[in-house]
Amino acid sequence: MGFSLYNLFKAGLLFTNAALIINKPRFLAKYGWDEVNPHTQSPLVVQGINLYNAIQYLKVPVIACNVLVIFFELILGGT
Repeated sequence: MGFSLYNLFKAGLLFTNAALIINKPRFLAKYGWDEVNPHTQSPLVVQGINLYNAIQYLKVPVIACNVLVIFFELILGGT
């Protein structure tokens, strides 16, 4: 796998897919990361929780990108 923009896009898409399938009550609640509380949590944790909440709005565009990547992999051949 070469270092190209397409491969960077695929890697970002894989990380976004991974964040989208995390079950918030099951995985994040046991660490106290299900809700933002800036007074008791570090700023880095608050930023991570806010990033996770923002990624949740990307479900439909990520599905479209997944279909596009699958189409390109089928047509052009995977590496």
